[in-house]
Amino acid sequence: MTEDEKIRQLLKNYLAGKCTDAEREIVDQWYEAIDNPHMGSSIHNEMREDLRAIRTQVVPRPTRRTLRWFHYFSAAAVLAVAIGITLKLSGPVPPFSHTKEEVPLEAKHILPGSDKATLTLPDGRVISLDEMTVGTLRQEAGDQLVKDSEGSLFYKRSAKSTERSAEPNYHTMNIPKGGQYKLTLPDGSRVWLNSASSLKYATNHFERDRTVTLTGEAYFEVESDSRKPFRVITDRQTVTVLGTKFNINSYPDELGTKTTLIEGGVDITVNKAAHAIRLSPGQESLVDGSGLPPTVRRVETDQAIAWINGLFRFNGNTIDEVMRQLARWYDVEVVFDGKLPKDKLYGEVNRNTTADTPLELLSFFNFKHRVSSIDGKTRIIITNH
Repeated sequence: MTEDEKIRQLLKNYLAGKCTDAEREIVDQWYEAIDNPHMGSSIHNEMREDLRAIRTQVVPRPTRRTLRWFHYFSAAAVLAVAIGITLKLSGPVPPFSHTKEEVPLEAKHILPGSDKATLTLPDGRVISLDEMTVGTLRQEAGDQLVKDSEGSLFYKRSAKSTERSAEPNYHTMNIPKGGQYKLTLPDGSRVWLNSASSLKYATNHFERDRTVTLTGEAYFEVESDSRKPFRVITDRQTVTVLGTKFNINSYPDELGTKTTLIEGGVDITVNKAAHAIRLSPGQESLVDGSGLPPTVRRVETDQAIAWINGLFRFNGNTIDEVMRQLARWYDVEVVFDGKLPKDKLYGEVNRNTTADTPLELLSFFNFKHRVSSIDGKTRIIITNH
């Protein structure tokens, strides 16, 4: 059966009431968007008429809050995947190995991540921030570390804050898998840290040296100060800004470091490079560790910062990229059983839900799953056969 025949069979099943919920959802979006110019020539004229016929014969169902598609281009994107458009995968996934010690579980019992973090102080003490009550956590060199009513951490300065030691007092915020946290730095700049990330900074030197070191992913809203640039150092690059909004994804298991500019301007310097490049709003740079200048492209910035809005958003991601996001957020092992397909995935799903919700999105693309516990560790096995 050809791909066009498969699509026609799906439409026939839809009218006959034989579709699964996942299949109904995808057709709903097709017929809601058939008059959208973004559909272009992706749909044959006969198929467009079939969709119009469906729209006259069914009553739209209420939109589900936990699962929805991009309205402005989703139908074209999903249809493109359905008729077999493929691109090169971005990276390998470790082979799946079977074990005899699997205990079956259900994805609906895998809870999403939450606000949790630890703060390592200069003396080596570690504070578990998610376990602390609202109010002052610690007073140090005239500063107060305060956990506010929203659960985020900020630094409250006082007159004694000018009494600074020569040695930097480094604080390090660590976010575990299955966690996220919001931090306001001593200069008022705000940082959202994603799962499996860390941020290191010297609180007592922040007035003159606004520098942080990042591992993982973070979204920054930097306070403007033309006299004192703000710098973010990762293993591959340094980002220098005066005041702006941007996202950096610098996980070691990704193929490169992505910097996405939302507002303002940033300069990207690859480690050991002599010159920097400047990004404009709506641009994203990729540093791949080769030592070459970053590659720059225009992107939809909403995808880069979807995570701070409680969403997974996929716009041409490969299955291995999706699996890494799920593994970090749900603090589970995610493996693929079989040969990796080359399809690109499109869609949006609430990430503040149990794991069965994003896995249902993957079912639209014929990815199946099973969940088990192995030696107390939860594992999600993805297949497409």
